[in-house]
Amino acid sequence: MSRRFGIRFDAPDPAPSPQAVAAEFDAAPGLYLHIPFCQSICPFCPYNKVRYEADLAADYLRNLEREASMHLAARPGSFPSVYVGGGTPTLCLDELAGLLERLPITGERAIEVLPPHLTGPRAKHLSALGFDYVSLGVQSFNEQVLRQLRRPGTPDTSRTAIETALGTFDCVDVDLIFDTGYDDRQTLLDDLDLCFRYGVHQVSTYPLMRFGYTPFGKGQHHHGREHALLRAATELAQSYGYERRSVWTFNRAGAPSYTSITRPYYLGLGAGAASFAGGVFLVNHFGLEQYRRALAEGHLPVARIARLPGPAAAAYRAFWQAYTGTMPVKSHDPLLDHPVSMALRDVSRMLGWSRRVGDTVALTDSGYDRYHDLERWVTYHLIEPLWAEMMAEHDPPPTSAPGGGST
Repeated sequence: MSRRFGIRFDAPDPAPSPQAVAAEFDAAPGLYLHIPFCQSICPFCPYNKVRYEADLAADYLRNLEREASMHLAARPGSFPSVYVGGGTPTLCLDELAGLLERLPITGERAIEVLPPHLTGPRAKHLSALGFDYVSLGVQSFNEQVLRQLRRPGTPDTSRTAIETALGTFDCVDVDLIFDTGYDDRQTLLDDLDLCFRYGVHQVSTYPLMRFGYTPFGKGQHHHGREHALLRAATELAQSYGYERRSVWTFNRAGAPSYTSITRPYYLGLGAGAASFAGGVFLVNHFGLEQYRRALAEGHLPVARIARLPGPAAAAYRAFWQAYTGTMPVKSHDPLLDHPVSMALRDVSRMLGWSRRVGDTVALTDSGYDRYHDLERWVTYHLIEPLWAEMMAEHDPPPTSAPGGGST
């Protein structure tokens, strides 16, 4: 058991049934599938991932289908969207095909793509599988930054991937990382300028999160410098006709949004996936063996569960809604209409972090700055400790020493 912000994450005993999980959702959730495999491990990445092995991946996909079948049997109806992340999902497209055919999806099908993987044939393959939204993990077009991050590919492969994607998919997002320690201001602005000139639908600009359990380890952040950089990025975006549609994303006017974190309610499948139903937060096993074993025993692979009382659920929902830069004054979501959410809106307006714009409350420049800092603080104090605890499932069990102890 662990406690963060008064929210207690317990190891469920027993694991909730698929029917119990389905009953937690008042509306159809977005669906998330986690593919943890990578051919090489980037040292800055905090997500749940393991090195790719064909047999291991094939076994994992069979278990992923088993988990999906349990949920599909428990809740009739469709999902409004599916998001496939990782890891490097494009390593397992053939294995994913059968599962994707079975999923009743009414909206967009989104997937994360490593730029060197987006060749013409693979783009056609993705399109044939039904994917219409792609996110390219470019991170930077600067060779020195790519070397520092140890990212596969080159600036040329990233540019080719963008050109290929724009001719194939309805929404193309490009991920860029800043605060890497190398001339961040001009590097990010140059990277953004190139994306805007290409006319991609969305650019997501993430600060490098330095999780202590990664090889990059902890590091200091310069908040004022980052605020100034994001304001400069906003001005550059506006000069190209783009708008700031969330704290870290810029979208071409009229273009769709590539979203994952801002889906209000979601069901996560796979090792390391999470689900949020409003009153409950679920986290799957991170370790592939623990994930497999739970399913083999006929249980959902839920490793941690947190029951959120109404005020906590409302605060959590409002926090991620604020990431989009706007909060509705009145919605059809009881958590956003909860007194806690309304109080948070009122406080943000009194502090000058937001202002009324029609039927919404929108973040001001100061509000974007404050949320940038708050999001990182929550990441380090809520997400990192929980993930670090779950990452321990990858550690080998201790071996018995001759004296009966362990080494």
